[in-house]
Amino acid sequence: MENNDDIVLRVEGLYTYFHTTLGTVRALNGVSYTVPRGKVLGIVGESGCGKSVTSLSIMQLVPPPGKIEQGKIWFRAARRGGEWIEITQLDRHSEEMHQLRGDEISMIFQEPMTSLNPVFTIGQQIGETVQLHQGVDREEARQRSIDVLEQVAMPNPERIVDNYPHQLSGGMRQRAMIAMALSCTPTMLIADEPTTALDVTTEAQILDLMRELQADIGMSIMFITHNLGVIAQMCDEVAVMYLGQIVERAPVDNLFFNPKHPYTTALLKSIPHIGSRSRDRLASIRGMVPDPYSTVPGCPFHPRCDSFMPGICDADMPEITPVEPEHYVRCYLYE
Repeated sequence: MENNDDIVLRVEGLYTYFHTTLGTVRALNGVSYTVPRGKVLGIVGESGCGKSVTSLSIMQLVPPPGKIEQGKIWFRAARRGGEWIEITQLDRHSEEMHQLRGDEISMIFQEPMTSLNPVFTIGQQIGETVQLHQGVDREEARQRSIDVLEQVAMPNPERIVDNYPHQLSGGMRQRAMIAMALSCTPTMLIADEPTTALDVTTEAQILDLMRELQADIGMSIMFITHNLGVIAQMCDEVAVMYLGQIVERAPVDNLFFNPKHPYTTALLKSIPHIGSRSRDRLASIRGMVPDPYSTVPGCPFHPRCDSFMPGICDADMPEITPVEPEHYVRCYLYE
């Protein structure tokens, strides 16, 4: 593996499939990207495009019957002197993978109410992570739990540490999840739609908090969402996914002001804009996302694309093409 200090994670040609009795769901079809050190990479796309499966593949938490069919995931472990570790070569139950999860790579799951264990207090759940990876006793783990709850601006952390998840509001549970993920100061944080089901005020507070903590700790973040407004606020770079593939990747300003892929352009046109007339209809993407069991020949977006070229777009898969510095697109319009 090349020794690149600016990269903490490299995913190369990742294919993750779910083999079911109804057929094979091709959740990821050759996904490749890198996560820069100390930066925020946003992954955006419609529901079912493979965003969450990407994060679960990195954590080796893909539930059966899901399986990584091929591809490589490389992670640069800061606590091992910058050694590159090939995650796809590790067993999901191996000691090495257990050490990576929570210590070097942490994850904020999509639903905090279902991710937190209802029979343990917040302090017990955070303290367990600290004890497992830091080797401290129970009293020290409890104090660290209080410290990290205070770090995420949890009100009255000395009391909250002994509360159960059902005693907290949605925003407080989300802060508890963030505290648990940050308890060991990870090298990389995966945030899978961390503001889902929160009101806009709490969402803004959580996003500001994550940005502040990212700057303080200097960690990398992979931020998964379907909200382009959150992407604009949080991210340095953006990868747009559609049907298990990354169709465009660019710095955040380039993506919003100069989108290239027809899917990205359609997504941006469908956002309401301040100043638009009340009678103006929002643009929409025609058609529907294909059935997950089906295989679309050629470009997966061609059945819904306004720039569809018969005999080209439906024949072969386009390659990733650089169109500007650090701006890549998978489309025949630019080959």
